[in-house]
Amino acid sequence: MSVPSRMMRVMGELDQRLRGFEIVSREMVLASGGTDAMIASRVRAGWWTRLHPGVYRIGPRSNRWLERLRAAVLAAGEGAVVSHRSAFVLWGLDGLRTQLVEITVPYEHAPVPEGVIRHRTRRPVEAVTVQGLPTTSVERTILDAAAVVPQEVIAKGVDSAVRSGLTDPLRLMRVVADKGGPGVRGVRKVERAIDLLEMRGPTGSPAEAELRRHMDDSGIPPPVPQWEVTCPSGRTYRVDFGWPDRNKGVEVDGVGAHSSAEQLERDLARQNDLLAAGIELRRFTGRQIRRNPKAVVEEIRRFLGLL
Repeated sequence: MSVPSRMMRVMGELDQRLRGFEIVSREMVLASGGTDAMIASRVRAGWWTRLHPGVYRIGPRSNRWLERLRAAVLAAGEGAVVSHRSAFVLWGLDGLRTQLVEITVPYEHAPVPEGVIRHRTRRPVEAVTVQGLPTTSVERTILDAAAVVPQEVIAKGVDSAVRSGLTDPLRLMRVVADKGGPGVRGVRKVERAIDLLEMRGPTGSPAEAELRRHMDDSGIPPPVPQWEVTCPSGRTYRVDFGWPDRNKGVEVDGVGAHSSAEQLERDLARQNDLLAAGIELRRFTGRQIRRNPKAVVEEIRRFLGLL
């Protein structure tokens, strides 16, 4: 077999071994039987794109966030994990939307990939896989993010993590006690968020968490979150915030609350059932709460007879 034919066969075998990967490292290529010469020829031909030293995209450059995260982790080397704000979003926690590329590496690591926020740590980092990427645990993510985001974001993140079953207050407190030693910023934010959660219970949406904070700040009596009401029809419903002593409740509607005729009919039947049980309701959208929280709170105060 001629040299060009042998090279073509080897390159074809390499392509088969790397099938399914969009981002590859030099180490992955060499472990799959490739060579530096093969990498260089693919980059020259425009088949691969160099993203960082020793990290390549098979095909043209892409600005997709997950690919940028994967490239950063590969470029940073062994032990690198997605962390802080990037991990917060990767876990799907409420309160933050960002496409920052933020990672944590062992303290002795030297590479700093371009366009990447890199943190170094001497503390052990137990990585879990989230969307195919090595990532800090949800508890460690919340603790790390608390050093760089406001209290309100941490409160929403803790609420959504518990509501989604990703963690619980006890596990969070254990991580704070274990990892939140001297010099660790953000510990008080996490502790305050846990205290609020245990006092209020988890909410059902980010807008609910925001409304609850505004109601507390205005001195409205603490409601029963996710108040269960059994109606004369025999059906049981949950009301986002309830004051059973007043037979009154407040609900937060999402964007899709009435996105179909069937949903509207179900909602009207539910509201009629609650009215038959003597329950009065006031309803607000997340948009109202974000844009004019003062007006929403004042309406709730009037509704509860506090003005």
